Amino acid sequence: MLANDLSPSEYHINTASDNKRYALISMHIISKQVPNWTWATFEHKDNIGRCDFIGCHDRFGAVVPDVRPHEAPGTKYDPCVKTPALKKLFADNGLPALWENYCLKGSQTDFVTATGLPVHLGNSVTEAGFDDTSSCMTCHSRAAVNANGRGTTSAGFLSPPNPAVCPGGQDRLCSPNGAPLPEWFWNNPGQPNQSLLALQTDFIWSIPRGAIGP
Repeated sequence: MLANDLSPSEYHINTASDNKRYALISMHIISKQVPNWTWATFEHKDNIGRCDFIGCHDRFGAVVPDVRPHEAPGTKYDPCVKTPALKKLFADNGLPALWENYCLKGSQTDFVTATGLPVHLGNSVTEAGFDDTSSCMTCHSRAAVNANGRGTTSAGFLSPPNPAVCPGGQDRLCSPNGAPLPEWFWNNPGQPNQSLLALQTDFIWSIPRGAIGP
């Protein structure tokens, strides 16, 4: 967002080529060290509605590891005070104190919990409007190319499921969550005449978006 009068002691601020100052208010960090990757999303402590819907969960460095969503969405949450151990880690690596203002909203390493419930992870900025249904892994699992080697949509990923399954019906945005469905990638999945419909390209949308056809 435009920095305007925001304090550089509170936000990480960069000046773009248009000479406008922009403040960082959210970010995703992704690591490919495990098969289904590690997904983490961060928001500035002052983001309105930061922990709405799915709460905020930080068992790595927050004094309060779990924050329940407020009954009324769109309100401000308490700052995510860091533990002494995390503050020392920041200091040892030369990170200025302003980075303590960025809160880990949650992380994800699997599609579902041990009891089969979908794991939700979404950011109130980058997934605004559907962060209550968002799952980083499920959404990115739809990165795929068709038989012609091109993305199955102009965006480079499989079309989402029927919007009618979204909470609230068809008049709102939603994101698929939970384990990917075989029918996204296969014709007649599990049957003798099973055939490939779309080839998954890991979790990388940019591969099908940049693919060159015949």
